[in-house]
Amino acid sequence: MFDLAGKTVLVAGGAGYLGAPICTLVARQGARVCVADIDANRLKSTVAEIASTGADVWGLPLDIGDEASVLACVRDCAARAGSLWGVVNATFGSTGKKFDDLTAADFDRANRLNLTGSFILAREAALHMKDGGSMVMFASMYGLVAPKPAIYPPPMAPNPIEYGAGKAGLVQMVRYMAGHFGPRGIRVNAIAPGPFPHDKTVADAPEFALTLASSTMLGRIGRQAETAGPTAFLLSEASSYVTGQVLPVDGGWTSW
Repeated sequence: MFDLAGKTVLVAGGAGYLGAPICTLVARQGARVCVADIDANRLKSTVAEIASTGADVWGLPLDIGDEASVLACVRDCAARAGSLWGVVNATFGSTGKKFDDLTAADFDRANRLNLTGSFILAREAALHMKDGGSMVMFASMYGLVAPKPAIYPPPMAPNPIEYGAGKAGLVQMVRYMAGHFGPRGIRVNAIAPGPFPHDKTVADAPEFALTLASSTMLGRIGRQAETAGPTAFLLSEASSYVTGQVLPVDGGWTSW
């Protein structure tokens, strides 16, 4: 039911912390996977690891904030594969700055990545989805709810406003594009990850990690690969009548 055999899936941000497990899983489900990322070293190692399993995988450079880069990536991927079936956008923009330190330029740059880049990626990809397909955008729990400042120990800043605003905008973009592309058989949905701190964050701020864990209904933080299964579901025919939806993968954080 989750079979992706013969389908080409482009994963933007595919060498990232959450993106790499997605590439690994969809390749295991039979997809041809194009891993696109801005980090050349991480991209090379991710592709090599997946290729070692015998999967059909290749890498392309991608800067989601640069229109020419986005267009070139999508077109190069489609040219190699003939067409696209799936697109996953696991990119994001964030400054990490405190509210009062954020400049207008910072805000605009972050949402060039979160919103404008996502729009360009989706619009171009749709041109190459000849037989319909599925797009999965990565939003965030902080596109659905606000961060609680009290859980962030000094000097750590709360999750920044430009990130949350951008991801909230992406949620609306998903709904709009689902209606726009629906007549062409292209479904558009979003994953909204909850607390998935990197290993370094857990090591450097263990008490913060424990606070995150206790704020979920399951009493733990997310494991790195736990957005991969929901993404594969939304890409596959198992979700053939699902579009315009946001699936929180947050251990129940946003349901309290």
